[in-house]
Amino acid sequence: MFLKKSLIYILFFFFSTEILSDNVQRVLYASWDKPDVEILYRLPKEINENTKVIFIIHGNSRDVERYINLWLEPSKDKNVILVAPHFTRSNYSNFGTLQIARSSGKILKNQSNNLKNSLSLFFTYFKNKYNLQTSTYSIFGFSAGSQFAHRYLLFSDDIQVDRVVLGSAGWYTFLNNEPYPYGMRNMPIERERYEWYLSREVLFILGAKDNDPNHESLNNSKGAKQQGSNRFERGQNYFKNLVIFSEENEIAFRWRYKVIDDLDHSTSAISENAFPFLLEGLDY
Repeated sequence: MFLKKSLIYILFFFFSTEILSDNVQRVLYASWDKPDVEILYRLPKEINENTKVIFIIHGNSRDVERYINLWLEPSKDKNVILVAPHFTRSNYSNFGTLQIARSSGKILKNQSNNLKNSLSLFFTYFKNKYNLQTSTYSIFGFSAGSQFAHRYLLFSDDIQVDRVVLGSAGWYTFLNNEPYPYGMRNMPIERERYEWYLSREVLFILGAKDNDPNHESLNNSKGAKQQGSNRFERGQNYFKNLVIFSEENEIAFRWRYKVIDDLDHSTSAISENAFPFLLEGLDY
């Protein structure tokens, strides 16, 4: 009995150690009934009542260290906690669809590991640990991380998200009658969620040269191809879909649209374009 209780206690405990450079740390999030998620984070030089949180969501490479490292220098004098969860390939192979479906479009039979409210739980952990006063957080997502982020905004119960950067997703969940993960047919949500989704401060970034239809990580399933032949086309079509949906349903649409002419599929370049937007107003 004692051993059983001890094991349960360990499952709900967090272990953190110093790693990497610039005081980046690791914490193992285990306080849920899903596989543990290692989270990398960097604290600001001082935590006060104005400290904010930015989640950095990796792409399909799962190279979480590289993603957070890109943000260290630009944010070094900012009053923000950088948080980068690592959704491992072994435990969360379909994280881009919130563990609800495969990229082929097949809905997963086992929904126990879905990530619908994952960021909300991680945010609560950091709020409690550091006694943060902020009630909102921001998200940066690139490629598969952008897939995760826009689906999280649609399908979670979370209303704490403030600013978001979505960069160069390979495919999207359109606001149309196609089945999930390509559309909304089998994933109905209330009008209030659509209104919330379209009213976020979102910077939607595309690279004009991210147009290779044979890119090694591009989803070429039938449903994805219907959205366009490459990332640039699919992104353009998705933004048009949101504009049309908002007009037809008389919903205010507040996203910003940015195309970078010489940009291909580059994590660093998308990050550089995200810095001013997400770090604005975070000075001490």
